[in-house]
Amino acid sequence: MEEIAKDLARILVPSVARAEEEDDGDYQERVRSLDKERRRLLGELMTAMSASPQEDPVLAKLSELALRKLDIQRQISLILAYAREFVRPEPYRLRSLAEATGMSISGVRTAYTSDDMTFIATEIRRKNNKGTIFPNQQSGAQSDEQDKPSGNQWWALPPKTPPAGKEGEEPSGS
Repeated sequence: MEEIAKDLARILVPSVARAEEEDDGDYQERVRSLDKERRRLLGELMTAMSASPQEDPVLAKLSELALRKLDIQRQISLILAYAREFVRPEPYRLRSLAEATGMSISGVRTAYTSDDMTFIATEIRRKNNKGTIFPNQQSGAQSDEQDKPSGNQWWALPPKTPPAGKEGEEPSGS
């Protein structure tokens, strides 16, 4: 298994070729940097193997990469939803997003769900451009004072009666 771990480190952090106009110092620095990265990866693989003797470094690395791939796909979906549904005054064009992601236009159009839009609305605390998706009132952290709803924000309900003694208001009994 140790040989497999070493091979994986060499495959995932490949050697570098020296560029024609690269000076010796820059090339040596790149080689040192890659060696350091390769040793770090090898250490991770060996640690995983020692934690569980049955742990196969190939399968472990594939599982890790698959999880990272899912995370990246989720981020792409969220950014696409934001770009199409929340950017003002005009959403990004499908063609531009398709080119940036390497997807088809129809792939961009179907890459996100209404749950993605609700998540975004809640995180950025505003409805989508069409006014069909609203922030979830129960979730989303409001950690900063500036993030707390105030009377002039669209999601805060106006007070039922105006507070007494407000400037510019006549007392109700006169």
